Amino acid sequence: MVARTLNTYLVDNVTEALPLIVEDIKLHGNLIDTRNGPAYEFPYPMVITYRKPRERVLFCPIRDANPFFHFMESMWLLAGRKDVNWIAKFNKRMKEYSDDGQTFHGSYGHRWRHHFDFDQLKIVIDRLRKYPNDRRTVLTMWDPRSDLTSHNGHADLPCNTHVYFKLRDGVLDMTVCNRSNDLIWGALGANVVHMSYLQEYIARHVEAEVGTYTQFTNNLHAYKNILDKLEGLQERNLYRLNSIAPTVTFSFVETFDKELQQFMNYPYGHVDYQNGVFEELIIPMYDAWFCWQDAKTGYSEYQEDSYNERVDEALNHCKRIVDEDWRTACIEWLERRI
Repeated sequence: MVARTLNTYLVDNVTEALPLIVEDIKLHGNLIDTRNGPAYEFPYPMVITYRKPRERVLFCPIRDANPFFHFMESMWLLAGRKDVNWIAKFNKRMKEYSDDGQTFHGSYGHRWRHHFDFDQLKIVIDRLRKYPNDRRTVLTMWDPRSDLTSHNGHADLPCNTHVYFKLRDGVLDMTVCNRSNDLIWGALGANVVHMSYLQEYIARHVEAEVGTYTQFTNNLHAYKNILDKLEGLQERNLYRLNSIAPTVTFSFVETFDKELQQFMNYPYGHVDYQNGVFEELIIPMYDAWFCWQDAKTGYSEYQEDSYNERVDEALNHCKRIVDEDWRTACIEWLERRI
């Protein structure tokens, strides 16, 4: 059951949230001019709470979210990376947010694991294990030394600034604070995926169930040209509100970080992965993406057979994905392009 007030939403998942909040920002948002064109923004801070954050895949053809990018960015963040080249393979536009074309100034993953000269995630896990009912476990992405500057020169500053964790009765709840968030691309796009994976990662390490995930956004906005493309969202192209609970997760957490680094550095290396998430989800999705890229770049009117073969191969790799939500999303995203 959905509950909403003027600035608070309680929903099961992101697919349920999308039409509600898109409708409300057009009805109640203020139209403003920005450096990127006209945008609607809510006049007050907004709160979205997801009861089932593991139902993180957005099923909405008209929105056409890229499941390959959303998932791979989540793994890139958990690996603590900030390099442009790896993640830009899944979204070339990411390069626009780098100051130097090599790294990202505000990468969440790097902030979690390296930026402050220690691995914050290890301390978060240790505190939640050690102190029952703890209220001091705060994960930080905002660094005033490098972010609170007198200039506006950085292309990339952390939008999500802090994360709070609450472990009660074997259930881990998480609240993410955000200074400014694009409703379509951020809040109901990439953020839902990579922050819910952060929550699940921490929960598995402390042997807890995944509880609620709350997004607090001080400035929630959406650009008018994007909203115009989603016209009629409430009446069509939305389905599968009851997502399937994922069957693939972090099974051997003590080896996951090492195995993730191995995959990031040598995706086709011969590794006997203990975590099923690699063979059952990460590697098939990775293989499918690059078959699709090969099909696009190698296709010409004289190579149709080669194109069709690579497309079929990409779809076959998608079928190897055990998790039903990700498998369905990847296949449908590719089919909309074939």
